[in-house]
Amino acid sequence: MRYFALTVPGLGTLLREELADQVEAVGEIEHDGRGDVVPFVASPSQPVGSRLAEDLFVEIGTGDAAAPLSRLVAQLWSARRYDAALPAIAPTLGRLGPRPGFHVVARVRAERGFMRTELRDELARAVLRERPRWRLADPAPLELWALQTRTTRIRLGVRLTDREMRQRAGRVVERPGALRPVVAAAMLGLAGLSAGLRRPVLDPCCGSGTILREALDSGLDVVGADVAADAIQAARANLPVATSLVVADARALPFRSGFAGAVVSNLPFGRRYEVEQPAVWLRHVFSELERATVPGGAIVVLAPPSAAFEAAVLRTRAGSLRARHSIKLLGLRTTIWAFRAPRA
Repeated sequence: MRYFALTVPGLGTLLREELADQVEAVGEIEHDGRGDVVPFVASPSQPVGSRLAEDLFVEIGTGDAAAPLSRLVAQLWSARRYDAALPAIAPTLGRLGPRPGFHVVARVRAERGFMRTELRDELARAVLRERPRWRLADPAPLELWALQTRTTRIRLGVRLTDREMRQRAGRVVERPGALRPVVAAAMLGLAGLSAGLRRPVLDPCCGSGTILREALDSGLDVVGADVAADAIQAARANLPVATSLVVADARALPFRSGFAGAVVSNLPFGRRYEVEQPAVWLRHVFSELERATVPGGAIVVLAPPSAAFEAAVLRTRAGSLRARHSIKLLGLRTTIWAFRAPRA
């Protein structure tokens, strides 16, 4: 059966690698204008577990975006193909009954030949012609998403996931610019950690605790720090009571040398979290991260490429850089950098 998964722009490569170990076949990365789209083939009886996908769909049909609207809709939707996908739909959405509410979402990269709303409405009419007892509703338990993933390709799928996959268990307290869980999961994956790690994962700029939550869910011990007391308060609300959290400046961490098995952190960037003299700040922070990390341990950070980052970090650590992945968050380009701490 055909599926497709959505993730943050730039994480498609990592998502593709994650899926390749679980499914029958994985296609090339596509884009819907907002995120990376990874198509794949799997048995409906084969559970697909992903920490890097924000949404998962079973595919109903594909169509030519350049075709007339009526022909495109016929390519995308048919009740017969929907029924054929029920073995994948039922285990996640449950029994929908004879009169399920449904909702249509349409995203197109360019409104040529038809408007996005025209595609949405025509798809809804096509569904009701073949399933007249169904009801249009918003929100609805059944969501049909039509996504233009290439210049000439539109995919229609039934959404198999809900907010819990995108936001995990959710955050009790939100802070502006909070990291998306899939990015935290990707950063931890690039650190190459296992549940047998004997030393904690340290996040010295933990914010509301997204990286710490992902690490805890992976069976790792964690310690979080942040210079902002309100960030620590948010993290305390979002994490288990016993989580070790401390107010501390990343330039002077209150931990012994080699304390952490790895450091994984979203460093402050953007107008909201700018630091003064960023090159100086980064130089002090990286020296402190290397001191606090066990020799050879992973140091994975999220930070945009900049003259300050080049001067303070890359120029003297090119040999310890293991990987870099460019992604886009909130319309801004940034990068996941994976380093190794110096060996003794």
